Amino acid sequence: MPSRDAPGPRPENQRKRTEVRRPRRELIGLLAVVAVAAIASGIDMLARGDGHLRPTSLVVDPPFVSYRATGTILVFAIGGTQLLAMWRTLTRHLHARRLAWLAALLPLAWGAIQVMVLDVVTWFQLAVLAVGALEVLLIAASTPRTAGKPSRR
Repeated sequence: MPSRDAPGPRPENQRKRTEVRRPRRELIGLLAVVAVAAIASGIDMLARGDGHLRPTSLVVDPPFVSYRATGTILVFAIGGTQLLAMWRTLTRHLHARRLAWLAALLPLAWGAIQVMVLDVVTWFQLAVLAVGALEVLLIAASTPRTAGKPSRR
């Protein structure tokens, strides 16, 4: 009698993991775009000479005194985890999916904290929240599926 894991004519007898490829590729692309945007924005904030925030259409009554804190968070926390998650997902690393979950949850947290601290909702914060939610959906869609476990009777 063949083992349960042996391939056979019925898919439920196979425990081979299958992965949907398209959402994985889209996830890698989205992670790369968000990483580049976050790192570029963070570097721009860090490069400002005077270090004081100027009101813009994206930042209303900012909670930080300088761009340095916001720029550092954007470069390392948001951009760095997005870039690392993109690289690990691209190379099919063992813990790539966990890192992608972390990288997707950080923009969600960033957007939610901005809304709470600034007490104003702008299109930019909604876009950040939407990107985080889209990453979560793509991670869920690209998660490998396994055949159902046999019931014990």
